[in-house]
Amino acid sequence: MAEPGSPLAQLADISEPELVLGFALAPLWWLLIAVLAMALLYLALRVYGRWRYFAPKRQALLLLEQMHHSGDDATQINQLIKRVLRHYQPAHPALSMDSKHWQQWLAAQCQATLPDLTVLLYQRDDNTEAKSAFYLFAKAWLSGYQAKAPLPTSKAEVKHA
Repeated sequence: MAEPGSPLAQLADISEPELVLGFALAPLWWLLIAVLAMALLYLALRVYGRWRYFAPKRQALLLLEQMHHSGDDATQINQLIKRVLRHYQPAHPALSMDSKHWQQWLAAQCQATLPDLTVLLYQRDDNTEAKSAFYLFAKAWLSGYQAKAPLPTSKAEVKHA
């Protein structure tokens, strides 16, 4: 011990604050973390919804690849294109077109070359070159299809748009 008259004895004990063991954030930081977590959850739900929305398109591309390897005819490829269009836009006017107008509409949709569908679909001519050209067209059309929102079905919806 120190002597009673020494300066060391006159020093008072230093009181230190209690040691906080937990990591404490200010409430503003907790609010910021909650907002960021909600934003990430919203983004994840949007990405998942978009992924689910385009699932039929991905499945159609896989089915088209299987059709090409199995040597199926052009009629099934044409039906696949119409099924995808009907799924995303059930009231699309192109679905009720005759083959001539259907071909014109398809040709306007994609930059790939489209063979003559009337010959390919309705004649039993086994033209493998035209079939492969139609397969390439269908693959380009399906890959580039944006699956737009459905067309308005009533006159009231047309007026509001």
